[in-house]
Amino acid sequence: MPDLKTKEEEIKFWERHSIGDYWEDLTECNDAFKRPKLKPVTLKFDPLVLQKIKMLAKKRGLSYSAYIRYLLAKSIEEEMMNRSSHG
Repeated sequence: MPDLKTKEEEIKFWERHSIGDYWEDLTECNDAFKRPKLKPVTLKFDPLVLQKIKMLAKKRGLSYSAYIRYLLAKSIEEEMMNRSSHG
């Protein structure tokens, strides 16, 4: 693997290469990734909205609750970025 110094170099590299090109160089990782503990909450949705959420989640291969978490996290990050750029 080349020594990539910046994120831009890395992006350009992977646009032109595949992980398959380096299959022999890969080693198994023993790192353990711990998922943060989730706190349960109760939300009420309009049934039609919930049906749409479930349909979109299924298309992505996710549970609908995981998809809702994804959408909320993405929306929160975007809002935080917008506030910091306007702040």
